[in-house]
Amino acid sequence: MTEADIIKGCIKGDERACRALVEAYSGYIYTICRRYMRDESVAKDCMQESLIQIIRKMDMYEERGKLKSWISTVTVKKCLDIIRKEKRHISADLDFVAEPYRDETTSLKLEHADVMTFMQTLPDNYRIAINMFLVEGYSHKEIGERLGVTESSSRSLVSRARMMIVESFQSENNRVENIGVQKKIENNINIKLSHS
Repeated sequence: MTEADIIKGCIKGDERACRALVEAYSGYIYTICRRYMRDESVAKDCMQESLIQIIRKMDMYEERGKLKSWISTVTVKKCLDIIRKEKRHISADLDFVAEPYRDETTSLKLEHADVMTFMQTLPDNYRIAINMFLVEGYSHKEIGERLGVTESSSRSLVSRARMMIVESFQSENNRVENIGVQKKIENNINIKLSHS
C-alpha cells in the first residue's frame, strides 16, 4: 500500500489503511516517544495515543510536507500533552537563571546510543528541551511556546542539558580510566609476587 493510499484510507476510516500506517510508522513513533518518556510502558501508551490521534486527524494533514514530519510533530505534541497531564513537567520560571559556562574545548567522541542513554538520565525539562532542539529541530522560540517558558529559558534548558551530558561522559571516562589504572596496579603486584 502506498503512502497516498494509506493517507486516503485513513481519512475514510479504512481498517486496512490504518493497519498499514501502524505497521509502517509505529517503530518511528515509539522511538520519538521513548526519547521523551523515561518509562517504557508510558512510551508505549504514548505511541498508541499518538497513532490514534494521527489516524483521527489524518484529514488535517496537508500534503505539502512529508507525512513522516507531520507524524513527528503530532507525536511530539502528544508526548508533551501526556507529560503535562502527569504533572511531570515543572513549569518553573527560569528567566533569572544564568546560562552556565561551557568549555568549548571539551571534545568527546560520543556514540549515538550513549548519548541517548545519558539523555534518559536528565531531569524531564532538560531532556524534553534538548530533544526538541537537537533531535526534532525546534527553535528556542517554538520550544518556549510549547513548554510555556520564555525563549531565553529554552536556551538555558538546552545549554544545561548539554553540560549535564558532557559532565556525565567526563565522569564515565574518569571511572573507566580509574578502572584501567587499578588493573595495571593489580597486574604489577601480581607480576612482582610471582617473581618473589
